[in-house]
Amino acid sequence: MKTYLFIYDVEAGSHELIMKVKPIYCADDKTSFLPVNDKDYIPTKGDKLYFLPGVNIPRVKLKDLSLEFGIKSIRDIDQATHVFCGKNTKDKLVTSHWYYELDTQLLRDIVDNADEAMDDFYTENLRQALEFYTEPIVIVDYSSASNLRNSNLGVLRNITGPILRNSTVYYTVEETYKDLFPGIMSLDLYNESKLLKHINGADAATIDETMFQQISDMFNSSDSDNHILAMEIMANCNYMDSLIYIEMLFEKYAGHMTNSHTKNHVNFKSLVSFLGKDRTYLGTNIDDIVKSLINKDVFDIEKVNIIMKHYGQEIAAMGGTEFFEVKSVTLNEEAAKLLNTNYVHETFPDFIPENVMEEEVDLNSIPEVAEVTSEVELSDEDIQDVLDSIETNTAEEEALALEDATFFSESELNETEKGPEEQSNNNQIEEDNGGDGFEWF
Repeated sequence: MKTYLFIYDVEAGSHELIMKVKPIYCADDKTSFLPVNDKDYIPTKGDKLYFLPGVNIPRVKLKDLSLEFGIKSIRDIDQATHVFCGKNTKDKLVTSHWYYELDTQLLRDIVDNADEAMDDFYTENLRQALEFYTEPIVIVDYSSASNLRNSNLGVLRNITGPILRNSTVYYTVEETYKDLFPGIMSLDLYNESKLLKHINGADAATIDETMFQQISDMFNSSDSDNHILAMEIMANCNYMDSLIYIEMLFEKYAGHMTNSHTKNHVNFKSLVSFLGKDRTYLGTNIDDIVKSLINKDVFDIEKVNIIMKHYGQEIAAMGGTEFFEVKSVTLNEEAAKLLNTNYVHETFPDFIPENVMEEEVDLNSIPEVAEVTSEVELSDEDIQDVLDSIETNTAEEEALALEDATFFSESELNETEKGPEEQSNNNQIEEDNGGDGFEWF
């Protein structure tokens, strides 16, 4: 982010030139204006957490984490020991605009030769603005660029050809958050995913092969209530230990998730944020699964075996992917019988591990995936049993989300008794979706 000189109002008549300028704080690259680090976060007693806009942390679960570790959320960023931002933070803090660029030296030349066309008041304002200005360009809005480009004033004679004809996108800080800048640029910001992996607590269930099959059955059901239940189980599991199966569920059932209102609940939004996915497109492929495992530092032989168990034939049929290659080619049974040989052609040599003795794994010995039932019937008692295992929220907490900039006080952290008006809602906080009438089953 830089402070640029911004030309926002120009009147260029036949004899008079008026040009108004002001400083503007913006950047031409949204991807790099927040210096997010890749450090891990371990909850520690006494930590004071500040959350920038756009962070998806379930308020109730954060309260549980606070009670467990003695940390607290605060509103004063200057008092924070850790500041977190999320995938949506940038979109919350800045707005994009298409602006034109004018060479700073050309503007200086205009000012130096505008005595007859420009009033002393505007000339002096421009000279003061340029006195200590060091950026090579100034920014111009659309109407000002058009007026400068189309004027017949002699002082503007050098604005010809491609000058002020090509615009560039700039990201300006929203007025509401201007007080965060430029101080936020020097902070050591943490990604929300570093906290989200702790959010469900040590007692959260882990999705293993058996539970993966059970959740798959729920998604294969024609009852949308089963889809809701499956997504809630995913949102409340141990993210890190369940990561590969979570990603595989996204690979298989992204369409069901996209079509469910549950994708807008804060618990599921937190899971999506942790995975770095976009709620508007939850599609996931085999390579995306591997990238997720690598990014979360849990990629190992065991995970590769699981992927090959579920996707080995698909990878072979595709001829390989970004992370998987077909190493050998053989004849089918009929051709092999004709030649009476077990013919194998290696497409590339074996990789030789560096200074590591690895036990060889015979991928052909991995058992095939058990067939998944396409329909499952769940009784009300079965559903209630699962729902009872998910921590309940209060009615007040259900209507709140962290991104609404509401935080609990230290007195709330000490509350241990719940009021009689609280209702069980499956650890679910739902955003206002414009009154779509969606109800829990």
